[in-house]
Amino acid sequence: MRDVVRYIVFVTYQIYHEYPVPAYMEYPVLIAQDTILLLLILHYNGNLRQSVIYSALGWQLLTLQKWIIDLAMSLCTFISAGSKFAQLQCLWESKDSSHISALSWTISSYTCLARIFTTIMTTGDLQVMARFIVLTILNGWVTVTVLYYRQGCKKLD
Repeated sequence: MRDVVRYIVFVTYQIYHEYPVPAYMEYPVLIAQDTILLLLILHYNGNLRQSVIYSALGWQLLTLQKWIIDLAMSLCTFISAGSKFAQLQCLWESKDSSHISALSWTISSYTCLARIFTTIMTTGDLQVMARFIVLTILNGWVTVTVLYYRQGCKKLD
C-alpha cells in the first residue's frame, strides 16, 4: 500500500508540473501492478469497498493544489528514507544479512542513479533530484552494509 501511494504521488507530481511522459512512464505500470495486487489482497480480506472509497478521496485531495502535491512528494521522500533507515537498523542489530539480496539493493541504487541522470536531462527538478540523491545514498549504504555483514558471516564459518 505504501508503495502504491508513493507511486501515485510521484506520477501526480510529474503530471502536475507538465513534465514529459518519458520522465515517468515506468510508474503507471508499477502502479497498475501494485494496484491489482492490493485489490486482490483487500478483496480476500474483505476490505475492498472501504479501501476504494479512501483511495478516491485521497486522489481528489492530492490533486487540489500545488503545495499539497509538493508536500506529498516531500513526505514520500521522507517515508522512503525512513524505510531504508529501518532496514539499516535491523541489519546493525542482527549483524546478519544472509536473507537480504545485495543484488536487489544494487539494482535499486543503479535505478536511482539513472533517475538522477534522466531528471537532469529532462526536467531539472530539484525536488525530484534531491529525492533520488537521498535514495541513491541510502540504497548504497544498505548494499555496503549487506556486503559487509555477508563477509563477516563467511569469516566465522
